Amino acid sequence: MRLLFLFFIPIITLSFHSCYDKGNLTSDFSNQDIQIINSGGANDLMRVYNYFEYSDSMVLRSYSSDIRDFESPYLLLLIDRMYKTVNDPLHPGVGIAAPQVGINKRIIWVKRYDITGAPFQCYMNARITQYSDTVKLRSDGCLSIPGVSASSYRAIWVDVEYDKQDGSHHSERITHEYTAHIFQHEIDHLNGVVFLDRLVESRMHEFYIEPAEEGEWINEQ
Repeated sequence: MRLLFLFFIPIITLSFHSCYDKGNLTSDFSNQDIQIINSGGANDLMRVYNYFEYSDSMVLRSYSSDIRDFESPYLLLLIDRMYKTVNDPLHPGVGIAAPQVGINKRIIWVKRYDITGAPFQCYMNARITQYSDTVKLRSDGCLSIPGVSASSYRAIWVDVEYDKQDGSHHSERITHEYTAHIFQHEIDHLNGVVFLDRLVESRMHEFYIEPAEEGEWINEQ
């Protein structure tokens, strides 16, 4: 009987680890993600990743993947902590993206200046499907690039699609210029882009601008 019990111990242990591994494979979050998310409670700030730190910049430069499990307790905690972080009285922002707190998932908070009261709203799997033909030079800055401010060209309206926390899918045109700017800035983060990449004036030496011939149109798509 003792031998039989010893024989089953490895099988039980292997079965436990197999179930655990399977759970990770189907989860939206890696073990490292979960460790970051669980490092505090819903009312605790998260560390904002700094573009000038090499390891942080690798996260900020990575493409973020979709959320599939909208009922995950890790997702709910992450959303709460991101909201707390963007409303930090010492370093308030008008938007934040999950890569800025170390999680490469398509989650953003945006301050909606086009809605009465300018509420913050959370969006998942956000993407821009169309940009306006007209762009405007606007002041830009980033919580992940402290001490730096400049101007970047942004579309004056954008069409966005996203999922809400209940899993419902939506699309809308954002015509309020500043709100459209925030959406562009935060969705850039989900694609591994920072606003420094949009600073045309400071990089003019990198380009040769050939004058357009009369009647010539430039396709910007």
